[in-house]
Amino acid sequence: MQGIQQIVKKYAEHAVEIRRKLHQNPELGYEEIKTTALIRQELNDYGIEIQELPGLKTGLTAIIRGEKTGKTIGLREDIDALPMKEETKLPFASINNCAHACGHDIHCSTLLLTARVLQEMRDELAGNVRLFFQPAEERITGAQTMLEAGAMDLEPQCECAIGLHCSPDWKVGTIGLRSGAANASSDKIVITVKGKGGHGAHPEAFVDPIVASAYMLTQLQTVVSRENLPVQAAVLTFGTIHGGTAMNIVPSEVKLEGTLRALNEQGRHKMLGAIKRIAECSCAAMRAEAVVDISEDDGVPALDNDATLIEKIRVAAQKTIGKENINNIPNPSLGSEDFSRFGARIPVAQFRLGTSNDDLNTCIGLHSPYNIFDDAAIEIGATVMAQFALDYSK
Repeated sequence: MQGIQQIVKKYAEHAVEIRRKLHQNPELGYEEIKTTALIRQELNDYGIEIQELPGLKTGLTAIIRGEKTGKTIGLREDIDALPMKEETKLPFASINNCAHACGHDIHCSTLLLTARVLQEMRDELAGNVRLFFQPAEERITGAQTMLEAGAMDLEPQCECAIGLHCSPDWKVGTIGLRSGAANASSDKIVITVKGKGGHGAHPEAFVDPIVASAYMLTQLQTVVSRENLPVQAAVLTFGTIHGGTAMNIVPSEVKLEGTLRALNEQGRHKMLGAIKRIAECSCAAMRAEAVVDISEDDGVPALDNDATLIEKIRVAAQKTIGKENINNIPNPSLGSEDFSRFGARIPVAQFRLGTSNDDLNTCIGLHSPYNIFDDAAIEIGATVMAQFALDYSK
């Protein structure tokens, strides 16, 4: 009987081919039509049962049924790309104006490889493994879309789920683990500052929304420093501000878009309230009006890694890649991950998959058009996830 590592190696080359095909043909969230078709074809080729979710246009779920009785666990990865041009000059670089600059092509191909291995070893599997190929993570709505389509209501129901995420911070061949707070919440903030337009030469005759916006922005910087508990990390950033058409024409309104990230749910809600209060009051002081649009239903909570699952991942990694290749992540990330939506239903954990290689341009960071992810990481991720699944079923 072949072990996990032998079976992984047998199929690793094909998994890399899949990754490079996905990398060259990336698709944005909810547009992953060809990506989903490729996943479906691969799973059919492996003999894995697809569990249809009516109404889910992209992404899919499938199940590997073990030959022994046991529990059902989930393995989840995302499949969408980013709206940006790739600059890596790889021979399999993106041929459109999207890019897998967050490593979701690695994630998808790793889960496919894991599935193929577990399907071949299902005589050793007690229970079932459900596969979640999730769309639209970059839009932080894909997980909720899957849940609304019934992903967590499928029988037999999952009692937990794990996943991985590429990390240029760690060497290829290693993983990173952290219990507890792992990724921050994310909420989109849209503020429209309304004034009264006019000629730039006559300030007494207009209400300037540009000056009001500038004043408001400086006041909003006190949200984190004066509203949040200092030992709980948070960050408020505004990335866009739009208003005006000419240097001597004062517009009637200015629109700003930003994001709040927080690790504590209570602090998150308090700061969201403070943003609305401060925006409205500071603009009122300038004779303008602030219309604040914050929908917490569109945001995601922080991701909290279940300690028990993290330890089970650690044991699986020790058995396969060795404890010397396991890193303890010292700090949570203020980046967000909508896997946290799954975590609101069942215990979840996500580990970091090292992708950096000194011989490649691999350490720039996520969402960079120049960063290269070493596809040798696929074999490592699949080995650890497959071992975790087999261990959990015993």
